[in-house]
Amino acid sequence: MKRTRDLFKLNPNNNSSSIGIVEDSRLTRIGQGMIRAACLLRLLEPMLLLILVLAIFAISSFAQTPGGSVFNGSDQTLGNGLKEFTKYFRNALFLGGVIFTGWGMINLAMEKPWGTKMLGGLGCFGFSGIAALAYSFSQGNAVNLDTNLGN
Repeated sequence: MKRTRDLFKLNPNNNSSSIGIVEDSRLTRIGQGMIRAACLLRLLEPMLLLILVLAIFAISSFAQTPGGSVFNGSDQTLGNGLKEFTKYFRNALFLGGVIFTGWGMINLAMEKPWGTKMLGGLGCFGFSGIAALAYSFSQGNAVNLDTNLGN
């Protein structure tokens, strides 16, 4: 603790530099100031942690309103949220497939390893197709399968 108190003193003898030019430099003063700030933050850290934890617990306790409804009185809120999540997940997977396939093609042209990128792109495209199917089912649309192959 005595060493920490010595760092907060503003006398020129508390730096550990032995070169006379470095002792008076701006970088040495900035460095000593940063060390002082770090020591101060280290001393204040337990108190700041306690305040932060109490604030987080207070926020969660304020969320517990008596008689409040989670879904705002509508049972469709959760379903609509899942539909939107599925739609955005499908779009993100499709975009990931495009990016990984393009990355694999660039690596193929540069004669670098490309198989894992193309496999990742193929997987993204496959899962985005499954997510598109799930989104279509969630909208109530039927998926028609042409067994005649266009004949």
